[in-house]
Amino acid sequence: MGTDQQLSAGGTALAEVLAKVSSGFGLACEVNVSSDADGELSATLDGDGADALVGRGGSVIDALQYLASQIVSRAEGGGRHRVSLDAGGYRARREAALIDLADRAATEALEFGEEIELDAMTPHDRRIVHMALKDRTDVVTRSEGEEPRRRIVVEPAD
Repeated sequence: MGTDQQLSAGGTALAEVLAKVSSGFGLACEVNVSSDADGELSATLDGDGADALVGRGGSVIDALQYLASQIVSRAEGGGRHRVSLDAGGYRARREAALIDLADRAATEALEFGEEIELDAMTPHDRRIVHMALKDRTDVVTRSEGEEPRRRIVVEPAD
């Protein structure tokens, strides 16, 4: 278990829980927890089999991240604390795939001159797509629908 700096009680609790989760999955993952200047905690789990902690479509890692934020909140005495969790580099791979998807949807929207509706996504994934296209002046994005079926629509700008 590694840390980039002296951690708060929440960071220490997070590192301990993630080590136990890894062990519970029968994995020998290295757990690294760090804190940025704003107090956001980032945790990574790396090692053989770390992909088991991702699950189909990121469902396991998203659930673990939610639980991690609850654990940190309780360890810090309440309040909301941002926690990001990654296993085996999944988040970076997912972000690259979403940016590619956003670019392809924008190209298709311009080519056909119509709205392109993407599949339902988590709020985190939708944010990545919106941010990937925010500086483009030739297309606009919007979210439609209700959770958990909320999706992004990409369309040519007027």
